[in-house]
This record gives sequence, structure tokens and C-alpha cells, in this order.
Amino acid sequence: MKRSGALFGGVFFLAGFAVFYFTVLSPVIDAAKMQFWHVAQAQLISADVSSFESRDNEGHYTTLYKLDMQYKYQVDGQEYIGYRPQVNNQSNSDSSRAYSLLGQARTEQNSSGGLMIWYNPNDVSESVYDRSLSVKFLLLMSLFSGIFMAVGIGVFIYTGSQSAQPLTNVDEKKPWTTRTQWASPVIYSGAKKSVKYAWYFALLGCLFSGAFSVGLYGGNTFTTVLAALFLVLPLWLIIRARKIQKQWLHFKEVPLTINPYPGVIGGKVKGSLTIPGQTSTATTFTATLKCTEHLTKRSGTESKSSRCIVFSVEKDLTPRTSAKGAGLDFSFDVPPGQPQSSMPSKRYHEWALVIQGEIDGHSFDREYIIPVFVTAQSVSVEQELKNQPLTPTEQSAMHARLTIDEDTTTQALTLQTPGAKECLFIIALGAIFFIVGVLIATLNGSFFGIVFSAMSCLFLALGIWGYGRNCKIKVSRNSLQLDVYFFSKHVQALSFTASEIKDIDAFVSSKVQTSGKQSSEKFSLHLITHSNKTINLGGDFKTMKNALHLKQKIERILGCRFAKNSD
Repeated sequence: MKRSGALFGGVFFLAGFAVFYFTVLSPVIDAAKMQFWHVAQAQLISADVSSFESRDNEGHYTTLYKLDMQYKYQVDGQEYIGYRPQVNNQSNSDSSRAYSLLGQARTEQNSSGGLMIWYNPNDVSESVYDRSLSVKFLLLMSLFSGIFMAVGIGVFIYTGSQSAQPLTNVDEKKPWTTRTQWASPVIYSGAKKSVKYAWYFALLGCLFSGAFSVGLYGGNTFTTVLAALFLVLPLWLIIRARKIQKQWLHFKEVPLTINPYPGVIGGKVKGSLTIPGQTSTATTFTATLKCTEHLTKRSGTESKSSRCIVFSVEKDLTPRTSAKGAGLDFSFDVPPGQPQSSMPSKRYHEWALVIQGEIDGHSFDREYIIPVFVTAQSVSVEQELKNQPLTPTEQSAMHARLTIDEDTTTQALTLQTPGAKECLFIIALGAIFFIVGVLIATLNGSFFGIVFSAMSCLFLALGIWGYGRNCKIKVSRNSLQLDVYFFSKHVQALSFTASEIKDIDAFVSSKVQTSGKQSSEKFSLHLITHSNKTINLGGDFKTMKNALHLKQKIERILGCRFAKNSD
């Protein structure tokens, strides 16, 4: 991967340098040499602008223009024919330069009866009509080629920075020891790299926007105004880079120490840091612990990356003053069942602690990528439920929602799990698709509209079934009776003895995400028989803890304990 990255960066740099050499550096060198050429009078034989269509890889056509010129001149009584109208006479899409030079040559021929050309005293047959260069063209090509060279250098440096010295004392049973930045409990942020990245992207912004701005400038009033607007982006990037650099120069490295090390899933993420500067106890900092899922999907030649926050909790921290600065102590509870930190791949999870606040008139904003794993100190969901059972209020709310009736005399339990409310979104989506299909079929008479409407019925059917399906469960000693309803219509009756049931498992039944952030997660129960038949019991619980609470209730009534739930 590192070798391919370096190769990719090298190809980009060489491509940019080749463009820079042939369109900027070489013409400038030629023009500099021509300043020492000798002048001579010439007669214009012919001059015209030729054009042709150029097709790129995507099938788009561009018209390219070139000035073709032929003139004759004499040196020491010998006649020569010249064909070079200007220093760099390659075809390009800007026709104004070619037609302007054509008009200049014809005007000079008609008014003066000839042209003034320059020839090489070392090779008299080599000559040129116009030895000046277009500053706009040189600047445009310098910026354009600079984009490729900057990208190439950036990729090359980034790839090289990923190579690290081999770690010692690596323990495969302790995956956090395999990462250089987690080799000790002292964690550093990426603030120093952020300064370099900020200036790098400011440079790219200047090159990219500058190329567009130079290309548009001088065309007409509209394009000139548009050229000025293109400079807003690099200006903002430069201001942003200066702000990030100013913060770095003020605070420098601010290491964070986590204890216990690493952070514990089903336990604590706890530690401290000291921020240089003077503050008071009235000052408040914000600490945010979050876990982000990174996902990369490849479809054909395209890769799409997305991220989703799967866990997030925020706290206000009051600093303690010391001679070294503002000391911050943080402590977060991490629920069981959360994903562990993992190495970057197509799908991985990243835990980060973000500390923000104001001190000495400067904004402090640092993100620390920290190791959070399941360790020997981790507590499972079942252990958490045992140590911290649901409160009477939580139990009453759940009993009311599921209409739970527990008869301690007969050792029986009845309840009704509702349909999935998330299916309302699927119903709405299906309804919209159906209406759109009907409109297409009605207004355009298109058969596609009928097909579109028919396909939308599948969404409607699935959504209505998921929302309307509910289960009435009756549990007694050694037996479980399950009645499945579609709204109020009874559709299926199932009965199981305890010996037929392999497990009653709590699982994540649905996730709803908004703008990349997980806003809600629901849990349900399903019954698994020894014949590996799975029946969804429903539930739509807000937490895994609630789902396990009901599972344990069912187990107590049945008089048996099934396989331990896998978190």
C-alpha cells in the first residue's frame, strides 16, 4: 500500500513537472536566449489561424487554435524561410492570442512593407517573429502544473510519514500495543500535523482557485468578477491555516494520560491533561467522547467512504488551577456492547476524545485518538444488569408499554410486543414512489410508471407488515405460547416447551441515522429453536439492558436459563 501510494504520488509529480517544463520552463529559456538574437527585415508570405477539434477520454470536444505563418528573410545575401510566429506556438483553446498576433503581422506588413523578425546568429535558419511571452499563459500553466506537483508531493510525503519503526513488546492479545501512538498511556493529538495539513490545503486552494481566476480574468465584466470570487476560497484557507498555526504555537503539545490504560468497554475511559495558561474555576471546558464507524464501499472503479457516529457522550469539565496551567480530569462510562478500536480498513471503528474551551484568550480544540477495548475489567450487559438492575420507574414504563402482566401466584407472564414504528418511514417511501409512478403513467402514458408503481407496492407491503405485526406472548412453567397478529387479526399460533427452545436472544433490530450520526438504536428479542428456526418476538427496546431484563423474566418463568447473550 505504501509503495503504491509513493508510485501514485510520483506519477502525479512527474506529470505536473512535464507540463511545467514544456509549457513554462522551456519557453522561458528559449525567450531568454532570443533576447540576444539579431534583427532582420522579412516579407510575409502567408499567415492564417488553423483550428481543429480535440476529443478527450470522456468524449468531450475542444476546439484548439494555432497561428500558421510563413515569411522570407535574407542574411548575408542568402534567403531563408521562417515558419515560427512566436516562442511557444503550440495549439491551445485560447484563440485570442493567435488572432491578435495574426492581425499584428498583417498590419505591420501593410504599413511597413515587411516584418521585423529575429534570427539566431549561430544558426541563421532559425528565426521567430514575436519573441515575447504571454504572462497570463505562463502564470496559468504554472498554477495548473503546480496542482499536479503539489498533489504528488503531498501523497509522497504522507505515504512516507506512515512508515514507522517496528514496535517492541507487541502482544497480540493486547491489540493496542500494535499501534505506535498507543504504545503508552500518554496520548498525543494530531495538532502538529493539522498545521501542516492546513497550510498544504491552503497551497492547493491557491493553486486551484488561482488557475481558474487567471483563466477567467480579462474576458469580460462577468468573468472578471467571477475571477475575483474564486479568490475567496484560498483567502479563507489561508486565514484558517494561520488560526490553526497560532493555536499550535500558543499551546504546543498537550499530552493526555488515560488511566486505566487502555479505555475499557463496559467500564471507564478516564484520565487527565494539563493545558498551559492561566484560568479560573469559573471557566468551563467541554469533553466529548465518541466512537465513529468508518465504512468504505467499492462499486466497480469507484470507492465511496462514509462515517457514522455510533456512540457519543459529552461532559462539562471544571479546571483545577496549578503552576503548569489548567488541569482537567475526565471520566466517562462506556456501556457494554460498544465496538472496540480497530485498525483502518474498509470498515473500522475509531474512538476519539475532543477537548474544547477558551484559555488566555485562545481557543483550545484538540482531538485525541484513544484506544478503547474489551479487557479483563470489562463488564458485560448481563453483569451490568446484575450490578445495576432497572429502577422501579424504568420497569413500570416498560411494563406499561408492553402490557406486561406477571402473576406470581400461577407463575405466569403475559405481554404484547408492538410493531416496529421505524416501518412508518418505509410506508411513506412506498407511498411517495406509488404516487410518482401513477403520475408518470397518467401524464405520459408510460408503461414505466406502471412498473414503478408496482415496485413501490413491495415497499408498502413490507412497511405495513412490519408496522402491523405484533406478538402476544404467554409464558408459564415449561411452556411458551406465541400468537402472531397483523394489527388485530390473528395470523399464527405457536407453542414451545422449554426443551424445544435453544435460546432467546437479544439483538439490534434497527438503527436510524441522521446526517451521519446515529440518533436511535432499537433492540428486540428472537426465539431460536434447537432445529435452528428463528421467530422474531419483537420488542423495540431502547437499550440492550431492557431487552435482557425481559429475557431474564421469561427465563425465570420457564424455569431454565438459555445460552448467554452475545453482545
